[in-house]
Amino acid sequence: MPTTLPDESPIMLSALQHYLFCPRQCALIHVEGVWSENFLTAAGRQLHERVDRRGGETRRNVHLATALRLTSQRLGLTGVADMVEFHRRETPQDESGRIVAARLPGLSGYWRPFPVEYKRGVPKSHRADEVQLCAQALCLEEMLGVAIDAGALFYGETRRRTEVAFDSGLRTLTENVAEEVHALMRTNLTPPPHQGKWCNACSIVEECRPKLSCRSARDWLKKQVENM
Repeated sequence: MPTTLPDESPIMLSALQHYLFCPRQCALIHVEGVWSENFLTAAGRQLHERVDRRGGETRRNVHLATALRLTSQRLGLTGVADMVEFHRRETPQDESGRIVAARLPGLSGYWRPFPVEYKRGVPKSHRADEVQLCAQALCLEEMLGVAIDAGALFYGETRRRTEVAFDSGLRTLTENVAEEVHALMRTNLTPPPHQGKWCNACSIVEECRPKLSCRSARDWLKKQVENM
């Protein structure tokens, strides 16, 4: 069953990360168009800008493509990859016969993609960053007709890469999240607030007002019960 409906607009790759972090945040940003930058998002934006300024370059057997536009018709996704490393190979197949590398314009040989997503901070306990990276790989697989086994997340505070394997579990999770985000967009509704410790790291906590919204909902329900 396709994820998207006929003529349905694609969703941003970042929406999957936002949804796993908090469905309400996802709806506020991607349905209502709310956005507010704090020091956390500013640091992340500066990290992305430093990557984007590098542009495309080839170093011997590695071609670095930054700010690469991605899309998947099957999953109804669109967005931009921070960086995709293309590693040169003489043949498009790997040892098992799978197609893992494709031709690139202006370059000889075949090139195996390896997506790298840059994130502020440190590795997370949840899988939101992994899902966003896997979604990039699924787009690249569809666009290039190749199989991609892994990518990496680079975190600004640790200054280290964390390699991510695109196994069946992560692929299924990513496709399920894409379906859930599409379903959220179809409703055109914003979920009610659910306050938690994650709110402290949210850039739009002032617009969301989880404490006030939760209290107002409880007060309304209490009044309804009292009036019964």
